[in-house]
Amino acid sequence: MRRMVWLALGLVLVLAGCGGPARKATGPAAPGTPWPLWRVPAFGVALRHPPGWTVAPGYLARRQGRTGFVSLNALQGAGLSARAAAQAQLDQPLDPFGAKPRLEPTRIDGEQAYLILPSADQAAQYQGMAEALVLYPKPQAISGTPYRYLIVTATSRYLQRVVATLKFSQGP
Repeated sequence: MRRMVWLALGLVLVLAGCGGPARKATGPAAPGTPWPLWRVPAFGVALRHPPGWTVAPGYLARRQGRTGFVSLNALQGAGLSARAAAQAQLDQPLDPFGAKPRLEPTRIDGEQAYLILPSADQAAQYQGMAEALVLYPKPQAISGTPYRYLIVTATSRYLQRVVATLKFSQGP
């Protein structure tokens, strides 16, 4: 019996070491791990995202990982104020931000912007997404078409941290 206990204990110790070092559940990386810089010349910006997020196949400008995502898009917005452009994003027919999302004015890299933050009733299929709509310092030509607004869509828990790192570089 004593030998069986020692064999069982030995097996537990061997198996405990098989998975490599245990990781503390801290999100995408340990605290203090620098976020990688993502330069997106087509959109005229650079920003940072959590470590471990990689290029999402099939998307023009999206990074994703097990803890979330960030993607870029643009809105021509000719004749629309920043508030009206943000409201247009908010008023999508499928209510991707829930029935009562918040629209918060802010500044991102010195430019007028609005955060669109989801309400508690946001449908699960939208993965907790939130958006920032940011006025370009000057219209950004994307595939030859001028766009006035950058749209940053991200998992809501990361949106504000991601856009806080956004810098306009302007140019293709």
